[in-house]
Amino acid sequence: MFRALIHGDFNNDGYLDLVITNNGDNTVSVLLGNGTDVIAQGVFPTGSRPQSVAVGDFNKDGHLDLAVANNGNNSVSVLLGNGTGIIAQAVFPTGSRPQSMAVGDFNNDGYLDLAVANNGDNSVSVLLGNRTGVILLGVFLTGSRPQSVAVGDFNNDGYLDLAVANNGDNSVSVLLGNGTGVTVQGMFLTGSSPQSLAVGDFNSDGRLDLAVVNNGSNTVSVLLGNGRDNVTMELAFATGNGPLSVAVGDFNNDGRPDLTVANSGDNTLSILLNMCN
Repeated sequence: MFRALIHGDFNNDGYLDLVITNNGDNTVSVLLGNGTDVIAQGVFPTGSRPQSVAVGDFNKDGHLDLAVANNGNNSVSVLLGNGTGIIAQAVFPTGSRPQSMAVGDFNNDGYLDLAVANNGDNSVSVLLGNRTGVILLGVFLTGSRPQSVAVGDFNNDGYLDLAVANNGDNSVSVLLGNGTGVTVQGMFLTGSSPQSLAVGDFNSDGRLDLAVVNNGSNTVSVLLGNGRDNVTMELAFATGNGPLSVAVGDFNNDGRPDLTVANSGDNTLSILLNMCN
């Protein structure tokens, strides 16, 4: 059973490839694109019950690498790319039951780092990248049952921050970065059972906002940022039944970010066009 899918050009041929996590046999499959189709390239071992996958050039060699969150043994596997395939690099500890990941340079050293939402112990692990791998910086508390994590500079200080959707207490935690770690800033209410979140400037004020899909109330919450240390307003919009994930894009080419939401309960997509002036 596969749990997550992501794309990138792993063999540097100009065609997008696919990576699929296989939860049942503790592997990832890499399928190479050729412009008309995809072909299986290989299956590579991970830790136990791989849950999600992220892509980045973690060792800065010009080739895309993979990071896989292993829900079954509380770890992240880093698999380094060499331009033709993937090789296992190492396994690094996280908190309990890692659920999802986000990538960013949290300490501004030029290497990509990882933020991992740990559903089992209400925390986020931050793992700093370096030339040879990643090292655990620290584990930071969130709300109850963090489900997903997103990255952005929410207070405009030049350091990346984290936003975490907490499925267990209907909230979003914002953790502000300071160049060496993160500090918990606050928790903000959402709808029922927030599942995933995305970042964008939805009201065009130059400050990042959050869109959060609420699986329990069939809504998407838009949390407007003030560019300092808070969100100023929560607006709720109806979706289909059982929304699970959200993505941002300008779907009608009007220069404003819109939302699309995948609804698992009625097998539909909701498209919410941004009418904010």
